[in-house]
Formats: sequence, C-alpha cells, structure tokens
Amino acid sequence: MKYIKLSLVVIWMIVIFLFSNQKAVESTKLSDGFILKTVRLIEEITNKKYSDEEILNKFVKPVRKFAHFIIYFILGMLVYNYIRIYGYKNTFLISLFICIGYACTDEIHQIFVDGRSGELLDVINDSMGSLIGIFLFKKNTGNK
Repeated sequence: MKYIKLSLVVIWMIVIFLFSNQKAVESTKLSDGFILKTVRLIEEITNKKYSDEEILNKFVKPVRKFAHFIIYFILGMLVYNYIRIYGYKNTFLISLFICIGYACTDEIHQIFVDGRSGELLDVINDSMGSLIGIFLFKKNTGNK
C-alpha cells in the first residue's frame, strides 16, 4: 500500500510538471478551450449568448487560479496520505513543506518554458490549495 500511495504522489507531480512544461501558446489554448466549451454548455441551458472575447476576458484568470488551487489541493491530500504512513509527529507540516517546495520549484521551472513565467502569487495560491487539502484530508481521516 505504501508504494501505491507514493506512486500516486509521483504521478500527480508528473502531471503538474507536464502542465507547467506546456509552452504559453499550448497552455492558453487548453484553458481557453475548456472555458469556451463550458460556457457554451451553460449558454444552451440559459439561452444567453456571449462573445468569445467577453467570455475569455471574464473567466480566464479565475479559472486558471482555481485550477492551480485544485491541482495543489489534490497534491496536498496525496502527500499527506503518503507521509502519514510513517507516523511522524509533524506529518501535517512535513506534507505542507513538501507541497510548498514543489510549488516553488514548479514556478522556477516555468521561467524556462517558452512564454511562461514564475509567479509568487501562484506559489501562494498553490500553497493555500495544499494547506486546505491536507487539513480536510487529515480532519476526515480522523488523524490528530
């Protein structure tokens, strides 16, 4: 079971790395496509129509920030689930430190990717996602 939990952490870190390794053009195309498809589905239900520009101006930034948060929320839960196997006194802090460290290295990595940049606010957002993911996982598993 220990190796499965570790494998999930490593796989999720690879997923994060692959997203971060996308050039700005690819990343924008992926997120814009997701946003437009989602809003088009909502338009079908509400019978309201919006231009692509209107949609993207309104939703790109919050959707991207939310995606960062959720990706690291999941990482926080996975890391905590693995680290708690060892019964350390400070499992919460160790898990959070690992996630924050990975968020920092992820943003540094993006500096070297075409059209991308490293953002301190993304590290903070990622860290908050991890913090809440770890907290909720810990609370719901009954660990003190």
